Parts: sequence; C-alpha cells; structure tokens
Amino acid sequence: MISRLGALLYWCCLAITFVCEIAAITILTALFTNRLQDHSEAWMAVWFFAVAGGFFWIVGRVARPISG
Repeated sequence: MISRLGALLYWCCLAITFVCEIAAITILTALFTNRLQDHSEAWMAVWFFAVAGGFFWIVGRVARPISG
C-alpha cells in the first residue's frame, strides 16, 4: 500500500515538474522574442516556475525509494 502511494506521489511530482519547466521555458521564449510588455513580472514568473519545478522534482526523488 505504501509503495503504491510512493509511486503515485513520484509520478504526480514528475508531471508537475514537467509542466512547470515547460511554462518557464515558454515564458523565457516570449521574453527573448520581445512578445511580453512587463519584463519584471515575467522574470518573476520564470523564477517561480523554475523553483516550483525544482521543489517538486526533489519531492518526487525522495518518494522514489518508497515506491520500491
């Protein structure tokens, strides 16, 4: 039962990580192509998504050994 929960947590965290990193890359691309008006808020969003993705990746890596 615990191993299934660990596997579920791992895969959910991995999915959240990929979504956050795709969002950060998309915003960076928009910044570099000058498609955004407010650069300071865009940079804050890039940092937020990058840090959130890193946090969920770490949580997923901690849950990986639990899944067996």
